[in-house]
Amino acid sequence: MRRLLPVLLPLALTCASADSLPPVPSLKPAPTAPITAGLRVCSQDGVRYRVDGQGHVRSLEYGHRYPDNVLHVTQSYDRAGRLTGVTIRQTGFAGRVLDLRGSFDARGRLVKESGYRAPGVTASLRSYLRPVPQRVKC
Repeated sequence: MRRLLPVLLPLALTCASADSLPPVPSLKPAPTAPITAGLRVCSQDGVRYRVDGQGHVRSLEYGHRYPDNVLHVTQSYDRAGRLTGVTIRQTGFAGRVLDLRGSFDARGRLVKESGYRAPGVTASLRSYLRPVPQRVKC
């Protein structure tokens, strides 16, 4: 068997040429931002934006995830760029801390707040809002 190995190995290597291998896949350009319900979705600096055809932000999402603390904030905007709503969900090591929804009028005033606040949590909904850039490039 040891005598046959030096003879069979070169024979096997000559049969396996580059012509018998599949072609190398070509690299495609990166896909454009996905479109959801007519809105482009993109992420910048840890914030996810949903942007309409004119480049106006219609939704903004951000949050953080630590071992014992998870925060998720969603801000919604109308076509004119005015804040219409905010949803805040936060959990901690002891369980649910916040599960709130706030609605705003055309002037940006809080009209309604509903949901759950853990005892002792008094932060206003506005303290969770992030500023919105005028134009987001996706």
